[in-house]
Amino acid sequence: AWRIAVLGVAAYLLLFILTRAFRPLSARLAELVGRGSERKRLLITGLALVGYYILGALSVLISWLAANALGLLLSPPSAGTAALLAGFVSAFLYVELARLVLSVLFTPSQENFRLFKIQPKHARHWRNWMGLTILFVGYVSLAVVPALEAAGRNGLAELTSWGVAVVAIIFVWRQLWRSRQPVCDALCERAEQTNNNTFSWMLRTLGKTWHWLAILYATGVFIVAVINPGEALVFVAQATVSSALIIGLAVFLSAVLTQWIGKGVHLPATWVARLPLLEQRLNTYVPLLLKILRLVIGIIALMGLSAVWQLGNGFVWLAGERGSALMSTIFDVALILLIALTIWLVAASLIEAKLTDSEKIPSARAQTLLSLFRNAIAIALIVITSMVVLASLGVNIGPLLAGAGVLGLAIGFGAQKLVQDVITGVFIQVENAINTGDFITAGGISGTAERLSIRSVVIRDVSGTVHVVPFSSVDVVSNFTREYAYHRADYGIAYRESVDDAIEQLKAAFDELAQDPEWKDKILEPIDVHGVTSFGDSAVNIRILIKTTAGYQWAVGRAYNRLVKKYFDAAGIEIPFPHTTLYFGVEKDGTAPPAYVRILDNAPKPPSATPVVDNRKADNDKPQDEEEKARRPKPPDEQDQKAPESGER
Repeated sequence: AWRIAVLGVAAYLLLFILTRAFRPLSARLAELVGRGSERKRLLITGLALVGYYILGALSVLISWLAANALGLLLSPPSAGTAALLAGFVSAFLYVELARLVLSVLFTPSQENFRLFKIQPKHARHWRNWMGLTILFVGYVSLAVVPALEAAGRNGLAELTSWGVAVVAIIFVWRQLWRSRQPVCDALCERAEQTNNNTFSWMLRTLGKTWHWLAILYATGVFIVAVINPGEALVFVAQATVSSALIIGLAVFLSAVLTQWIGKGVHLPATWVARLPLLEQRLNTYVPLLLKILRLVIGIIALMGLSAVWQLGNGFVWLAGERGSALMSTIFDVALILLIALTIWLVAASLIEAKLTDSEKIPSARAQTLLSLFRNAIAIALIVITSMVVLASLGVNIGPLLAGAGVLGLAIGFGAQKLVQDVITGVFIQVENAINTGDFITAGGISGTAERLSIRSVVIRDVSGTVHVVPFSSVDVVSNFTREYAYHRADYGIAYRESVDDAIEQLKAAFDELAQDPEWKDKILEPIDVHGVTSFGDSAVNIRILIKTTAGYQWAVGRAYNRLVKKYFDAAGIEIPFPHTTLYFGVEKDGTAPPAYVRILDNAPKPPSATPVVDNRKADNDKPQDEEEKARRPKPPDEQDQKAPESGER
């Protein structure tokens, strides 16, 4: 007994001294964790915990080696005592390494090291009762029971195993049941903080059922320990520790990835200046990337758990022929998708950088072409990537390409108009024939081009009607809003007016227009008077040209017309307008014959329904009518006929 006491005191005294010696290093690691940024804190914490565990494991290994050496010196002649000493040394190694894992997980004295954000008293509670259970079960099962069996007391050894197992399982059940509500509250609180509905539901479900799962697992370990307390218990202990490490490592890696890239990718300032939308596009793929990485971590963790519990070793299968072929295919597909995604991100970011350039705003044509190129690149990448992925999966894409060719030929024949629309639209855009906002004439429709697509243009005319004109029906495009325009007009004056005076008035009207603040910036050059262009039926036409900025020729023309009317009126220059002139001709000597005109003082009144004839008035009117008739000038023929009669008299 004294040998066991000496060995135990020496081993734990050395472990205490080494732990105290390594404490400054542990404190230094804790300081590094506190200084880390929020994004790198979890990664630094994990690395610090690894360092903390290495220091603790180094202390345990040194103490275990010293205990081994001391055990050889204290080795007694009896087999039972020797087995007890050897079992104690072996149990010391397993028990202290397991307790070191608990210290790493909970670390009640170092809050920065604590992976689980729980209060120090709760961390101390979990570490103490679990450490006590490991200490009790480990030393009895690995030291006392083998010593009793070596001494030939198999019955007592079996009874001891049963007793230890029963006491341990009752103690574990009690602690799990007492801790069910605090753990449930902590998991539910964590579920409220997460944005993932599935993960939140899993946490809530685990919070309500975790204690039953833990009790079920503890009961399974109890049954294995009772049935086969030797090899089975060691296997369960090793598998349990390995499972805890695998699960902890998987959770840790997932948390590190979430903290590292979950808040978004931040590119260097030079990249952001050149491609301002690349960072935003990358961040749109971050959630999908996190899901894929978590899935890979979960699959690897499941394979590790299966190998630890000897349910099947997936790593051995992956190292085989079929597994290698599968991994090669997965790697090829992932590489193809990564290359395609990289090309798309770079191309789309370059195009969007041109579209959103703050220093040089792209024209409507550039916006249309860039959008068209972006869609074309997306379609081409999807088609090519799909074909290459299918080929990587072992699918023969030859028939697919042939079928696609036949289908494309059939579509080409059946949709000739559509193909013509697309081809004509591409050339119209490349040649910069139409931009959004231009006033054009296309397909016999004049108006403002409101929207351009790959196959049609939407035109709104001056009455507000919207016309969708396919490019296949466009033979000629007339654009009225390119670089500059002209207000061309023919102004007519009467034949009796002086052309030179009219031209002077036209120039004077232009001078006033050119000095108007509203229009002077819209006029590019002085007025160009072409002169008399034609002689109309009732007017002499004088043509002028005014060069204006594109799109303002109509507004400038309206303002100029107003001033021309004003100046012509002031100068007394007649602007011909439709009217009727009675012309009786001229004699050979140039004199015009007299016009016989009868002037009526009063307009005739319409007859009444029952006319009443006044004979007296009629008789009185007869002499007046005869006198008026006598005063009328007679035609030349009648005078010539009556002249001889007067001569004879």
